[in-house]
Amino acid sequence: MRICLVSSSFYPAVFYGGPISSTWDLSKRLGEQGVEIYVSTTNANGKTRLLDVATKKHTNISKNVWIRYYHEQFINLFSLSYIFNIWKDVKKSDIVYIQYLFHYTVPFALLFSWFFDKDVVLCPRGSLAKWGMEYKRKNLKKIWLFLFIYPFKKYIKWQASSYIERDDILQYFPRGKVVIVTDGIEFLAFQTSTTISKEALLEKYTGKQFEQISDVVFSMGRLHKIKGFDVLIDAFNLYLKESPNAKLIIAGADDGMQNELEIKINNLNITDAVFLIGMVNKQQKIELLSSSSVFALASAFESFGIVIAEALACGLPVVVSNKTPWKDIEVNNCGILAENQKDDFCRALKELKSMRFSKDSCRKYINSHYDWNVIIKHFRYHFLTKK
Repeated sequence: MRICLVSSSFYPAVFYGGPISSTWDLSKRLGEQGVEIYVSTTNANGKTRLLDVATKKHTNISKNVWIRYYHEQFINLFSLSYIFNIWKDVKKSDIVYIQYLFHYTVPFALLFSWFFDKDVVLCPRGSLAKWGMEYKRKNLKKIWLFLFIYPFKKYIKWQASSYIERDDILQYFPRGKVVIVTDGIEFLAFQTSTTISKEALLEKYTGKQFEQISDVVFSMGRLHKIKGFDVLIDAFNLYLKESPNAKLIIAGADDGMQNELEIKINNLNITDAVFLIGMVNKQQKIELLSSSSVFALASAFESFGIVIAEALACGLPVVVSNKTPWKDIEVNNCGILAENQKDDFCRALKELKSMRFSKDSCRKYINSHYDWNVIIKHFRYHFLTKK
């Protein structure tokens, strides 16, 4: 079986966060099981382009995985070579697997899938969430759906990464065929790091030394409005009144909010308590998750939230927004759901500090539900098995 995987960006374009790594891991796992994956993507990586990637043809990068990074003349807006060549990639495939919605790569892939009568699986990656639909260009997005998605709706099988995304899809496509298959993680990869002291952790990632550190709150994601880091910082400022020796570390690339967050930190006079440390690599991430006291994410929306699964895989309890789909964490003794506003998030941080959470419970929950060995079985059954 041959899959044409169409995505506006692909690994190593890690600027775009967890979904990039997740799609890459999915491709590798399917390839290892004998499924041929041909990725048709672009060389975009945020506001820059990936360097030293194959733009002229598909090249093999893993077992049964080939990829072509079509060169964009205008980053995130236009690739002439993609427009004139994607039909070949679609024609040679058995299934076309498309990521995202509001990108020029999508309608061309749908058009040629219809023309060559190919099965289509479309994963919108949160594109239809209420927050995203209303954030920017609201009317243009509705026009886009009407012109480029609705004409092909009866040919599409939808992949939702959570029950929240399933409901979002059904709101716009009430008769759509929607299946929930979440993202996954490689559970064993998050069992490799040794824990270092809080003092050593702060010195390593902030360059500052502290004699007393009561607890370390860690958060991660691109610095974008949707991630709610402004809410988290305000909540942490309240938290400091009872835990003055606590520290907050936020990792992630700037996506429009870094300057605003830095101003907030300065205005609150908490520059020795809150640190923006930029992007970290995989091993650094695992070390931070393994050595912190709690992971926190105050997002206004998450279709899944891979980093939450990664934190729990490290045995780290979490405080996350109830706008994420992690409603089972409290039942499984893994953390607390909170409103993504400062008072309630502060309340949850205080509450979690006084509760006993088992690292083994966190790890067991993730291993049994979200390890790739589990997710791949679901993906193959729902999308690659003829019924």
